Amino acid sequence: MSEEQNEVLAQQQYLLERRMYRLDPAPPKLPTQEYIIRYLPEKEDKYLAWYLHDQEPALNKLVQTACERYGMTEHFSDMKQAAVCGILTALQKYDPAVGAPFVAFQKRYIQDSIEDYIRTAQSGAVTMTPDTYPVLRRIMAIYHRDGDNGNDETIERIADEVGMEYTTVKRYLAIGLLNECRADFYKDYDENGEETDEDITVDYSFEPEKLYSRNVLYNALYSAYDRLSYREQRTLAKHLGFCDSCWSTSKAILKNGEVEYIPIKLMTFEEISHSASRKSDKAAERTYNMAIAKLREHILQDPTYQYLLG
Repeated sequence: MSEEQNEVLAQQQYLLERRMYRLDPAPPKLPTQEYIIRYLPEKEDKYLAWYLHDQEPALNKLVQTACERYGMTEHFSDMKQAAVCGILTALQKYDPAVGAPFVAFQKRYIQDSIEDYIRTAQSGAVTMTPDTYPVLRRIMAIYHRDGDNGNDETIERIADEVGMEYTTVKRYLAIGLLNECRADFYKDYDENGEETDEDITVDYSFEPEKLYSRNVLYNALYSAYDRLSYREQRTLAKHLGFCDSCWSTSKAILKNGEVEYIPIKLMTFEEISHSASRKSDKAAERTYNMAIAKLREHILQDPTYQYLLG
């Protein structure tokens, strides 16, 4: 594989790792605590997916900092999954009645999970092989049979049944829960906010080469957009009518307790200037034109786009 192809794959991997929990269309924008309050009573994965979509930028920043601190940048994806394991552990122990917001409550569990990953990455972690995968399936079967309860008593009972150490079972369980939850996170939601079983990670409507070309172009565009300033991103999003964090052209609102998706309104330069308290209506237009020029320059310089052009 050529160096140019390696750069393309590395760029695609970078983008995928930082958008593992992004949903399109974006879920309703609620106060952060509200996602958790809605999730806890019935443990509906939909609300957990919405929470991770909302928190992913902060999660990316936290994990990137940890990767740089410990010199483990190539472990970003695994460390991010470990952080989500910490969130899942925190959810099992969280009680809203205590009064502390979940985003603060989860910090210790996220940090503990990341540090546990760092230790196991250095001393040997559980990996899925033809030998270990059946063990994982057996542990998850017992876990679900006992009512999806991940308390210490359940883990000890599973450990006795499979003849393994408590800490090893706990690690298997964390991997199993993460894999199951990530499958749910990639579920789509129809216009009524209901989950669908469509596999949105697969697109059968295009020829393979066309699908690949489209993905390369999108990746180049997303990468270029990420390099713009915050003001430039916001101006583009408002004028062209898309979400500045997930790029969806529709947004979810709550109407009579139900989720409804509506198109994002396109704003004029005058409206953008007024909403941002800018001195001149021309300020937004200048920012927009500058952002478009930068996008074009970044895309033309992007290795994935250059590779596509041959």
